[in-house]
Amino acid sequence: MNGTLLSVIIALALGLFAVALTLIYLADESVRRRLSFAGGGRRSADQPVESEGLSWLVRFGERIQESNKANPEQLGQLRLQLLQAGIYNEYGPAVFRAVRVLLAFALAFLAGFILFILRIDNAALGAIIVVAFAGVGLFAPILIIKARAKERVDAVRLALPDAIDLLVVAVEAGSSLTQAFQRVANELRAAYPILSEQLQMALLEMQAGASRSEALRHLSERVPDDRLKAFLTLVIQSDQLGAGLANTLRVFAEELRRSRLIEAEHKAAELPVKIAIPLVFFIFPCLMGIIFTPIVIRFIRILFQVGT
Repeated sequence: MNGTLLSVIIALALGLFAVALTLIYLADESVRRRLSFAGGGRRSADQPVESEGLSWLVRFGERIQESNKANPEQLGQLRLQLLQAGIYNEYGPAVFRAVRVLLAFALAFLAGFILFILRIDNAALGAIIVVAFAGVGLFAPILIIKARAKERVDAVRLALPDAIDLLVVAVEAGSSLTQAFQRVANELRAAYPILSEQLQMALLEMQAGASRSEALRHLSERVPDDRLKAFLTLVIQSDQLGAGLANTLRVFAEELRRSRLIEAEHKAAELPVKIAIPLVFFIFPCLMGIIFTPIVIRFIRILFQVGT
């Protein structure tokens, strides 16, 4: 294997790895573009995917999907996971499948190059390392997607009490529920961009013809948080029954803050148990060494003098 081929392998591995990471985080910019068109111009529905530079990845992902014969339920589950992670591009599932496969091949090539550099001749060990690297490339995008979804859920959970307070103020000021949601989305755009984005998407669905309850249910699917789901269920039921919403939402916001305080106290109570592990395995041995080392040295000196 000459140096040129090694350089090509390195470039291919690093390039595919960079492409994978870039494409995983591509969706946020796509969502910003779509939301920016809501107030003015519209993006053409038949705009080809080649304009985004993803045509080859889309075709590759679609071929993988056809070869695997994925059923609609699996495809819908994958699309839901991407939506929860903030990836709304219609070609997201195809690109995601392509990225997984390409990243697996890239890391497998990288593992082979490392084995060549280290001159490891053990075939079994080399096969295990290559398969392990390929497995990392295959499952790392899934872990990244789950981590992004969890971050978004945590951000929405943090923003929810303030959003409910602002919604109560808007409703008590005489705004309709749709106008109140629009006001909340605009006011929270800088402080809580993820919740603002989700509310704007729900409002766009309403403008497109979806009912309010349907748009709010879609919002709860995109952000799988129990508290948000309870809040949206409360809004939907109040809207359908015509009940007063302001007092109910104020009580609900207080309950959310109280539950956050209870969670903080619970985590503080768990701290002594969690700190016991580093205390026993790291701090305590060092402390014992500092305390007993002079005693052991003195004991050895006494025994040595007695022996001599």
